[in-house]
Amino acid sequence: QAPAPVAHEMAHGVLVPCSGRFARCGLLVTFWTVVFLLSTEMNFQQPTAVTEQPSVEDVESTSTTSTTTVNTSNTTTFLPPLTAAFTKVPRGVAVCIAGNLRTFTVPVVFSQIRPFHEKLWGSKVSFFLYGTLAGAGPKNQTNHNLPAINESNQTALNIAVTLLRPETVELVTNAEDVTEENIAQYVLHQECFRRIQFVQPVDGDEAFFENRVRFLRGLNQLAHVISSLQMMMRYENARGRRFKVVILTRPDLRYDVNRSDHDWFRDVAWVPEWTSNGNVALQMDHWVAMPRALAERFFLLGKVLSCSPSDKFCCRKIDRSESLWEYLTGAVHGNFGQCSCSNITTPYKKAKVAKIQRTKPTK
Repeated sequence: QAPAPVAHEMAHGVLVPCSGRFARCGLLVTFWTVVFLLSTEMNFQQPTAVTEQPSVEDVESTSTTSTTTVNTSNTTTFLPPLTAAFTKVPRGVAVCIAGNLRTFTVPVVFSQIRPFHEKLWGSKVSFFLYGTLAGAGPKNQTNHNLPAINESNQTALNIAVTLLRPETVELVTNAEDVTEENIAQYVLHQECFRRIQFVQPVDGDEAFFENRVRFLRGLNQLAHVISSLQMMMRYENARGRRFKVVILTRPDLRYDVNRSDHDWFRDVAWVPEWTSNGNVALQMDHWVAMPRALAERFFLLGKVLSCSPSDKFCCRKIDRSESLWEYLTGAVHGNFGQCSCSNITTPYKKAKVAKIQRTKPTK
């Protein structure tokens, strides 16, 4: 097995190696309080290293500067440096945003992510962004073969990330961590994903994951989520505290912050109390709020799928991404029924959180 790739995290001006199966050299930087520098002309520059890192206590009262980088193939370009004031210990809620960026840089998307979650949870929200600049290709599914949406506009990215103010962010060029060549590192028993019992067929009479392209697509979605959880866990470990609630979501959702009071209470207002009691609130696999302990299970089971032929719950029952998430959380994520493929059952409610922004506006 090849050694795991190594990424680097910018911490107080020092590039700190961080290893892990899903780590990728990309854009990874701790954000604290971000000052808008977009109207000022700035020189792109290398970060200045210091010889010693301050302790957590020192960080809370120390100003510093962190630099955002994007790796594109073998060329590293630097985005404008972002001034930071201080680091705070983990707050109540972590929002892990993961996947192909697609329409993340559309203003109606990125401008509403933080306002929506802060309205729902108050100010106790921390964001972690793991995104791919390249979009996933067509699904090989009738009526769902949308073209890939790639992101290459660094100015738009800087505006979006600055407004989101994530604690850490990593942007990588390639959307495909999992391929035919390395799939054995991510799925130990591939026979459990052949001749699958499906909840609802796709294009006739086969499971969604029966098609290899669609299966790899689902595995890459999972790999991106695992990477965002790793970022969150490194943040927790550096501060010695854990979040209480973890939200797993995607970058291209358009949130409606200004819905009526009636709709707000019906759709989402109940989520904080519900999840605080150990339950899951979800909108399919697009947005999922869960207790921190369940996020730990998701991470441990999801980083390498070990479902084996001897496992009566999951083998040949995980037919699509929603079923894969059911396997990991014990909650039913799909609108097609349940796969009954998990060894736990978690109480859940469906929330009406956001809509997918499918397209970018044309100029």
